[in-house]
Formats: sequence, structure tokens, C-alpha cells
Amino acid sequence: LREKLELAEQQEESTSVDARVAKNCIIFEMLLFSFGILPGSVVFDIVRFVLKGAVSEVRIELALTILRFGGRSLRSECPDDFREVLNFINSEVSNHKDKVSEDEEMQTRLDYLFKELADLKNNKISFAVMDRFNQTRGWLQSTSLLGGKKASDHVLSVPFRVLEEDAPRGWPLGGASASRAVGSRASKAGGTADPLRAAAIAQRLSSELRQNLFVALMGAEDFEDAAERLSLVAAGAKSGVGEACIIIFHCAVREKVPNAFYAHVANALCGRPAPVGKRFSHSMKRAAVQHMQQAHSYGLRAAVCLAELCASLIASGAAEVPLSIVRFMKFGGDADSEGNIGSSQGLGGKLGLLLRHMLESLLQRLTDGPAAAAVFAPLKKYEDVREGMLLVLDGQVRPRLPPQGKAPLLWQKFRAARKEVSAPAADGVA
Repeated sequence: LREKLELAEQQEESTSVDARVAKNCIIFEMLLFSFGILPGSVVFDIVRFVLKGAVSEVRIELALTILRFGGRSLRSECPDDFREVLNFINSEVSNHKDKVSEDEEMQTRLDYLFKELADLKNNKISFAVMDRFNQTRGWLQSTSLLGGKKASDHVLSVPFRVLEEDAPRGWPLGGASASRAVGSRASKAGGTADPLRAAAIAQRLSSELRQNLFVALMGAEDFEDAAERLSLVAAGAKSGVGEACIIIFHCAVREKVPNAFYAHVANALCGRPAPVGKRFSHSMKRAAVQHMQQAHSYGLRAAVCLAELCASLIASGAAEVPLSIVRFMKFGGDADSEGNIGSSQGLGGKLGLLLRHMLESLLQRLTDGPAAAAVFAPLKKYEDVREGMLLVLDGQVRPRLPPQGKAPLLWQKFRAARKEVSAPAADGVA
């Protein structure tokens, strides 16, 4: 990199062969960092090397390459190094802008670099260039070649400034290995190096795939980051999509209060382009049905959280979860060892609370009366479900509605929904 950068600057062309080789060296190092092989400090060392001395078009292009290929992982996994890199680049670029004030082309390139920095800081930058490596990342997270460990468990210890200081004798084979360094930090801390994975094990997520999905979901910065991380892990296993949906429901029903984060993650996954989005949508329906079948055994908090998540998925055009999933609820409970059916108190118990909360949330989310009618109309095919939903609407939802004058749109949606379940389907109509 050092040799090719020097040659490229002599040629003063960012598209020369030497400049492209230098850029490929940067991409290779950023991919090693992104896949968890190099620590975040290496990124800072490379940034320092690239932007030291006089600014040039070649160096600006290399700085942009660092941000595009390493910015996402640096921002989410190495916040301290991320802040140092941002502050250093801002300082260096500001100094160089004063020196090249008469060069309009260079000023334009520096302005563009400033814009990329601002977008990266505000999480608005596009990392589409990294999408082509999703399959590689998924393979690294599931391959047996790593002995059941994550790639980050083998991170290379770099006890010197890259491209500025000479490597210690025998490095990297003779230096401290990643596992030793990680193990040392963990032992000094007196606990595990990965608390999220420990939490997954404590919640009886026994398979490595489910633990990886749990870590991806709960370690995300926001719902978009969570959707991206889940899709990466899911891509590395045949059952990854279905297991990802199960983990979303698993985490959602364990919250103390309903958390919209999980609904946003689910909708973002189902809204992905086909065929991936369709696979997530299908698996989300299956996960919803499984939890409806077990809802009679849930506590009140879990039932309310499940109701809120299902209401969001039903109202979402991306997830396409039908309201008819309620037909899988077991109002009689499970049979005991002697074949006797237990009691879950019917509509007066926790299942009634689940249905009431789901319908109230659903009516709030739907846009208007026709939308409500479209959601409730399929219930006509199931006579017992239709009658049960009519009882819930009249006996539990209606008394809790605000006065009609204060919420005319909500009443319009309620009447449209009730109209659809107030009469059975006509003969010959499915």
C-alpha cells in the first residue's frame, strides 16, 4: 500500500493502475476488519497514514473507500475508534481546505468527503457496496471450520501502529493470539466476553443458530440495523429465515411492556425484495400461528406483547399475516396426561385480554373503514371464530371506545369491522 500510493501520487491520477492497486489494498483490509479479523484500531492507523501530509485526489478516494467498506462495522462495533476516526478526518480535511482554497476541483472532492462524514455520523450513508459480501458473512457465522466460534473470536492482535511502526519480531504468529487476548480480557472482567450470548443461553436458546440470531437482534443499534444483521445470519443456514422469525417473537413476548422495535424489525424483513421478503413473510405467519397455539399458557404481560406484535403484522402490507390466525388459539387449554381438557377461562381470561388488546391496536393502526372491512372479512369462513370476534367487539372493545364525536374515524373502522363479522358468509361464497 505504501509503495503503490507513492507511485500513484507521482502519476497524479486516481484511476491509474497503481492507484487501483492501492484502493484494492484498502478494500482488503476493510473487509478483514468488517469480518472481525482485524481490530478497529487498525482502521484508525490506516486513516492516519492515508491523510497525513499533502492532500491529493488519490488520498481522498482512499479515505472514501475506507468509509464505504469499513464505516458500518466501525460505527456499530467500535464506537471509540469511530469517534477518533471522525474527529481526525474532520480535523485533517478542515486544515487541507484552507491550503487548497484556489483549487476548485480539490475543494469539491473535500466537500464530498465532508458530506460522507456527516452522513456516516447521522447513520444516513449507504453501504450497498457491502451487500455483495452478505453470503460470505453468513458463511463465516455458521461454518464448522471455525470450531463453533465466531470470526471475532480469532481477531488478530495488533500491538503497533500499522503503516507507521514496524511489526514486532515474529508477528503475527509469534505475537499474542486473538483467543488469548480475548480470554485475558474476559478473565480480568470476571465474566463472559459476550453477555448477549450468555443471555441467549440463559433463555434456553440451545442451538448456535438461535444464539447468533438473538445476538444479532438484541445487539443492533436500531430496527434497520437489526433487520440487516438478522438477514445476514439467516442467509448462512437453510432454516435461518424461519428461525429468525421465531427469535423475534421469542424476544417480543419477554418484554415487560409491548415494544414496537420488534414489529418494525419484522416488517422491515418482510418488506425486503423477493424472494427473501416473501420467505420472511411466510415464516412470520408460521411463527405467529405457533405463538397463538401457546398463548393460553402465557402470562398477562406476554399475552399483551404478543397481541401488539400480531396487530402490527396484520395491519402491515408487507407481513401479510391474516387475522384468521386467531382460530388456532386453544380456549380449552391443553389436555393433561389423562386426556382431560384444562380451562383458560375463555373470553373472560387471558385469551380474551389478548383478543381485546389485539383488536384495539388493530383498529388504531388501520387507515379507514374499507381497510378494516378487508382485514375482518376473511373471518366469515370460520363460523365459530366469527361469532367469537363479534362477542369481543361488542362486549370488550366497544365499551372502551371514546365518544363518537371525539373519534369518528375510529368508530367508522369499528362499524366496518363489526359489519363483516355480524353475519355469516353467503352460501357458495368462500
